[in-house]
Amino acid sequence: MVQQNRTMAMASMILGIASIVLSCCCCIGIIPAGLAIIFACLSRVEEHFTSQAKTGLITGIIGLVMAPILGLILIAMIGVNSGNVWY
Repeated sequence: MVQQNRTMAMASMILGIASIVLSCCCCIGIIPAGLAIIFACLSRVEEHFTSQAKTGLITGIIGLVMAPILGLILIAMIGVNSGNVWY
C-alpha cells in the first residue's frame, strides 16, 4: 500500500509540472492539472502529504489557474491582431 501511495505521489508531481508547461498550449494543461490534484489527494496517508504529493498538489493548482488565464490572453491577442490592418 505504501508503494502505491508513493507511485501516486510521484505521478501527481510529474503531472503537476506537466500541467504548468502545457498550460501555455491553449488550455491543454487543465487535464494533467486535474489529474495531479486527484492523485495527490489519493496518495495521502493518515492525514499526511509526502513532499512529492505536496509538490503535485501545488503545481496542479497553479496549472489549473494558469491554463484558462493564458487561454484568454491568447484569444484576446488573436482578436486584437485580427482587426483591420492598414498596410
